[in-house]
Amino acid sequence: MLARIAAADPGREVFAAFRHGYELNPPVDAATLARAEQAIGARLPEEYRWFVTEVGDGGAGPYYGVLPLGAALSRLETALGSLDSLGHDCPLESDVDFGELIGQPDDWDEHLARLESDPSYEARFGELSQKYSDVPWLHGRLPIVDYGCGAWFSLVVRGPRRGTVWLDSSDDSTGLYCLEVDFMTLYRRWLDDALAEATTGTDTGQEASYGFLKYGDNPRYNS
Repeated sequence: MLARIAAADPGREVFAAFRHGYELNPPVDAATLARAEQAIGARLPEEYRWFVTEVGDGGAGPYYGVLPLGAALSRLETALGSLDSLGHDCPLESDVDFGELIGQPDDWDEHLARLESDPSYEARFGELSQKYSDVPWLHGRLPIVDYGCGAWFSLVVRGPRRGTVWLDSSDDSTGLYCLEVDFMTLYRRWLDDALAEATTGTDTGQEASYGFLKYGDNPRYNS
């Protein structure tokens, strides 16, 4: 499928194709896999494990591409000082929408005006961003895809939502959202979408407030 997309998009016009070039890295080495699973205390979720061991350890994928497993581990170590977070269950069970928690107006212009005029309203978003950008909310999650603008897709590797993909946009004060799909569902939907876009020259995605949920089954995307 990647070869078909690459042939249909010689100018690399599909988003971020210039970065990954529709190429996958070789499968992950045994040492890196063992290091990750030792930190988790369990096997990686099976569909993701199959991908990195049999298909490719990162490279071509949604948005800015799939992060190699070793790079994902390094990112956690840089942010948290160790891989200890992987050995704890992820406490997330449902979406955490900062706007809903704070009472954000439905009208975007009204929201922007309130940010300008109400320091306590703006500060509350900052407080939530800081809270959810740290443990325990980082527990049991492995970063897998760079969405851009400070947001990341992560895979829950421990806890009640193990195997599901989440979008973490807490850095830009938006929230955390479950796509309600596993890694391979996300990846296959991206492949289909990228092929359609490369073939027709148009983005096949729907216009939605939660565009980052495009490849998932979260009903917010169709709201």
